Amino acid sequence: MRIAFVVGDVGTISGGFNVIIEYATALQRRGHDVVIAAKDRSSASVWHPQLAGLRVTEVATLGEETFDFAFATWWLTFFELSRVRSTVYGYLTQSLESRFHPEPHLKLLNRCTYALPLLMVTEASWLAELIRMVQPAARVLCIPNGLSRDFFPCVESPPERDGPLRVLVEGRWSVPFKGVPETFAALKRARAAGVPFEAGWLTVDAGGARPSLSGGPVELHERIPLDQVRHVLQRYDVLLKLSHVEGVYGPPLEMFSQGGTAITYTVTGSDEYVVHGYNGLLVEPYNQRQIAAYLELLARRPKYLSTLRCNALATARRHPDWETSGAMLVDALESIAAQRFTNAEVRPALAAFSAVTDRWLDDVRRLDQLGGSVRILGDAVRLLKASAPGRAAKRAMSGTLGARLSARVRSVLR
Repeated sequence: MRIAFVVGDVGTISGGFNVIIEYATALQRRGHDVVIAAKDRSSASVWHPQLAGLRVTEVATLGEETFDFAFATWWLTFFELSRVRSTVYGYLTQSLESRFHPEPHLKLLNRCTYALPLLMVTEASWLAELIRMVQPAARVLCIPNGLSRDFFPCVESPPERDGPLRVLVEGRWSVPFKGVPETFAALKRARAAGVPFEAGWLTVDAGGARPSLSGGPVELHERIPLDQVRHVLQRYDVLLKLSHVEGVYGPPLEMFSQGGTAITYTVTGSDEYVVHGYNGLLVEPYNQRQIAAYLELLARRPKYLSTLRCNALATARRHPDWETSGAMLVDALESIAAQRFTNAEVRPALAAFSAVTDRWLDDVRRLDQLGGSVRILGDAVRLLKASAPGRAAKRAMSGTLGARLSARVRSVLR
């Protein structure tokens, strides 16, 4: 089979792109022809060791090449799919990505990506259920993400600890829904309450931020090579991850494999492998007092911390690896191809969505270039129309005078 994965770019380090690379590698190992087709190759750093063994190109260079499967992998790449000639069009969706954006026009565009009966692939049980509800005509594959035994081999036992609790924060400072500034605020609250701990921060991009606690800097682990991340994780007891939006997060499971536990919010996907009080601790979003209480609990009760860490390691050992998860996807696609299934008829609709999206985004950009004055003026007009004088003027203009004035305005604007 020939399979294309359409991606945004290949230089950005992310857990989502790691999933794509693992699936592409699994397909290639089974003898299939795989291409990573990027919208932008301007920053094509080979940050993942397996990326060098894959064919990487730009969508624009595919030309008349034909594929058995073409997958969008990020919501904006859905609008690139029509540029690829394929028998089956699919969508590898790892979260409800409209939640990543506060802008209404981006939220609405994202929701369009579920408007067609594509072949949907996701690792999140909750998202598979949602897709089946909103797009019952789509075929849905729900395949759990694997845990890489190459990069995160399970340790023999949780590392022995002396001294205070060691807490690791993970995520980008500049991505609001990752909640990193909020996480450090929670750590400051715990420190002010007298909880003894040391802290570190693991991130692919600190964005210049240098958080501190009690006047002392937090140890920064920035842009660590993937094959070295486990050594950072082994130095800490607990991962404090306070994302507000997730599909199924990977870092807590990676922490589990290295003998640590995790405190996280009860985001979507957290129930896939985190069991509260067994291998980790779950907190309602924004409950910073509870976070401080849990940190104190783990700092003051080393036996309970040890129990959580041992159970977390057992959870990681039971979790499927990428060889297993990759084989599940390969088997499913081979079966679909053998059935001669096609949804190629959606290509014109994909092209139409792409054209509408380009025009819509261009209009939004032009409005943004005009600045906030247009929106302020529009809001003022709406308030005036809703006021008592405005309503009186509207009634007065409803007759012949209004019609004449409207005709005059149209003639001037024409």
